[in-house]
Amino acid sequence: MTYDRERGAGGFLAFLVILFLSVVGAGLLAFSDITKVNPFEPAFFEEDPPVISWEKEPLGLGGDPVPLALKVTDSGSGLDEVLVRVSQNNQPRELARKRSLGGIKSQDITIQLNPKELGLREGKAELQILAFDQSLWSNSSRITKSLVVDFLKPRIEVITPQQNGVIGGSELVYYKVIGKSPDSQGVFSDGVIYPGFPAKYWDPSFKSYDDLYLAFFPIPHDFNESKDAMSLLARDTIGNVATAHFNYKARQRRWGAFTFALDTAKGEALKSALVSHPSNESIKARLSGDLLTDLRYLIKASGRHDESVLSDPLSQTEGRKLWSGTFARPVSSSPSNSAGDQRTITLNGQELLKGPALGARFQVSTRQKVVAANSGRVTFVDTLPLSGTTLIVDHGFGLSSLYAHLSSALVKPGEEVTKGQPIGQTGSSGLAQSEEVYFELRLHGVPVSPNEWWDDSWVSDHIQNKTAFVQRTLIGEPGE
Repeated sequence: MTYDRERGAGGFLAFLVILFLSVVGAGLLAFSDITKVNPFEPAFFEEDPPVISWEKEPLGLGGDPVPLALKVTDSGSGLDEVLVRVSQNNQPRELARKRSLGGIKSQDITIQLNPKELGLREGKAELQILAFDQSLWSNSSRITKSLVVDFLKPRIEVITPQQNGVIGGSELVYYKVIGKSPDSQGVFSDGVIYPGFPAKYWDPSFKSYDDLYLAFFPIPHDFNESKDAMSLLARDTIGNVATAHFNYKARQRRWGAFTFALDTAKGEALKSALVSHPSNESIKARLSGDLLTDLRYLIKASGRHDESVLSDPLSQTEGRKLWSGTFARPVSSSPSNSAGDQRTITLNGQELLKGPALGARFQVSTRQKVVAANSGRVTFVDTLPLSGTTLIVDHGFGLSSLYAHLSSALVKPGEEVTKGQPIGQTGSSGLAQSEEVYFELRLHGVPVSPNEWWDDSWVSDHIQNKTAFVQRTLIGEPGE
């Protein structure tokens, strides 16, 4: 009898174990169905917390909405919840909450944080980001950032009363940024800021005027005053932005036109040169075999490549005055066109491409030395598919000169050059079909007319006289 009782007790115990395991299994299955987490995977027991990284980190909170962007990732069990909130005086305000994320591995969060709408006051605020994963332990990460709340904006005072420019040309404006030192400032147009620089680095007479700035700015060839209106802009370190209208006129100018003609022999030679350049290796398969079609495609692709390579050195500029006075032509001859003239490239009389020329061509009968247009620092020397052997000289304050189609360069990046110094030799590399040098002036990367900078009267009226006016306005006449 004792044996039977023990057998019965063992069967009941087994029943209880099976019942317990069934309940646990059903619970785990229900948990998995609701949370989308597999409790049987090793990741369910991980102890690594989520990773929070900034995509756009706020430096402070000002009077304007501040963009905030972050990425939260968890490569193990995946994310469960992300919370973003801001707190001031122990009063938290929820900005974003992502719940029941279902174990996704990555979550992007973008917020426009408006301090005034949130009722924040000037002083300090605390931004918190919390993230939880879907592991058994609900691992968590937290970022806490203390932010200054400051609604005071800089104030801009325009010094020069009028800026009279020509479309495709350059101009200069002087102004003060008062109240706060700006993190960035300059002329704003069509979503772009053409940066200004402290005037004390332009002229030593302004050395005691820390709030005085000047900005050289381009008036692009396609400038449309109705949609590209210009203004002065100043932004402080936490994002407060001030704008100010300044008086300017952008006079229209008449553009010329010229044709760059290719015959079959020259077209084939150009195609061969462009195809053989290493940068075009990946596009050989796209060529059709038709010379007109292939040249059109190759010139466009090579032009985009050249511009992408040149964009970085053209943006490298010193915030000090490297040049002085009028600029020199790269060779002693006259250009065959002006920057902005309409250029048509033809093949056996058929139009290949049409558009404005960004610079001026100087054709010569024999090989000549190419000289620096003004003093500066070399920022680029290389051979490009369309521009050929090309070099760039930075003259400071956003102004650069570019020399292309050379046969050779006589300087290296980083070298300081002086006005009139030989820096290369004319050639026929790239698109060129004869001995020449192609010359551009770029202001903050935008092509501008070099004719103005070659003109003593323009340099005197638009730069020297304007600087003298500011000196008289702020400092007074000598002896006063």
